[in-house]
Amino acid sequence: MKLKWELRENEKLLGAADASYIKMILGIIPKPNPGKLHVTDQRVLFTESLSVGIHFEFPLDQIVSFSAGMSGITLVTTDGKKYRLTGMFTKKLASILEQAGVKKV
Repeated sequence: MKLKWELRENEKLLGAADASYIKMILGIIPKPNPGKLHVTDQRVLFTESLSVGIHFEFPLDQIVSFSAGMSGITLVTTDGKKYRLTGMFTKKLASILEQAGVKKV
């Protein structure tokens, strides 16, 4: 896990919002990891509040789609993995992801 992230040369931050990444323990117990989802014109990354590190990072072309619902947002990557995020800012995050060109399903 990287400890810090910075904008790359010619990269533009489209938006960021507080969220919790929901990681499943033993495949059945949801464990929220509070932090912030950052969306740029090149990538999406989630930084954790407690460890001040990058939990996941994907170039935009590796995110197939996202869905938004009452319980949050789910990102789907090209390898078929799903990353679930919850928070008060679901509409804001959905808007930012759409602005970045990620397909909403």
